[in-house]
Amino acid sequence: MNVFLFYRIFMTHRLILTVLVLAALIGASSCKQDQENKKKESEQTVADPIVARLDELNKSIRNDSLNPDLYHERALFYLENEEFNEAFKDITSALEIDSTSSGYYVTLSDIYLSMGKLQKSIESLERSIELKKENPEAYLRMAEINIVILDYPEALAYIDRALQADELASRGYLLRGVVMLETGDTIRAIRNFQKAIDVNQDYFDAHMQLAQLYAMKGNDLAVDYFNNALNIQPDNYEVMYYLAMYFQETGKYDKAIRQYNLLLERNPDFYFALYNIGYINLVYLEDYQAAIDYFTRTIELREDYTEAYYNRGFAYELMKDVDHSWADYKKTLELHPNYEKAIEGLNRIEAFRKNSNE
Repeated sequence: MNVFLFYRIFMTHRLILTVLVLAALIGASSCKQDQENKKKESEQTVADPIVARLDELNKSIRNDSLNPDLYHERALFYLENEEFNEAFKDITSALEIDSTSSGYYVTLSDIYLSMGKLQKSIESLERSIELKKENPEAYLRMAEINIVILDYPEALAYIDRALQADELASRGYLLRGVVMLETGDTIRAIRNFQKAIDVNQDYFDAHMQLAQLYAMKGNDLAVDYFNNALNIQPDNYEVMYYLAMYFQETGKYDKAIRQYNLLLERNPDFYFALYNIGYINLVYLEDYQAAIDYFTRTIELREDYTEAYYNRGFAYELMKDVDHSWADYKKTLELHPNYEKAIEGLNRIEAFRKNSNE
């Protein structure tokens, strides 16, 4: 992961501990769908919108090669698509034409950060601020960097400057809330996240921060904020998953299963939702056949899912189907040698078979 994406994620990683795992999960669960999409794309003649956008930018620059805004716009395009060297070339061209633009230096800072050049990034932001003292975006970028390096007093100082320059800079309140969380002041964190929403009702990240905070407390206000986030991003699989997990962890199993099924309607290959439904049926509802069915569907999508094999084996064992249980425990150990619970399961089955033969 590049540094630019890392520091964006960092702001929530201590609160939303599963975000990186879930991102990988979504990528893996959609692998099958990606293959099908690639096949469809090869059969279509419609131009890729990304390519089309780049062609449009290239044409505009050819027609107006002294316009720094066009180079800046293409730099942002390359940055978004993680072509950092190309982005750097374009922002350099923009600055050669106009070295007085504070905003260009903010973009240069982002590019440097993406390339892992932290000090260069900071220097670019300092230059941006020199050119424009009332630059909330530069101040907020500096605050984010200081959050990453755990210098919270400095981060708060930059947040204050950003909000002095623009009291409606909702990200300032979000970042202040993050600092409050990092320093253990949950009440002020909630107050700042709510302020961010007051300023911007559609601030997805603020709704998610509050949803996760209340979820950690087992407070049903979490449901309201998760639903608010879904109203803003209706197809966000992460939010749907977090809401289902909240229901599961608070014992609302029917609601959890309903939410997992809604997620599966949107993304049938989201195997972790299948696994969790299986787990609920195994552990809480004691419907072992249903659990087996869901673990089997999980394995069909993810053949190396160790826990799915183990739990299916355990469900078989509870149904006295020792042959299938034995096979699943053995498969678990193939995937994860020394998996203690699987070894214990095999020992139980051996003891059961021995007693049955006596």
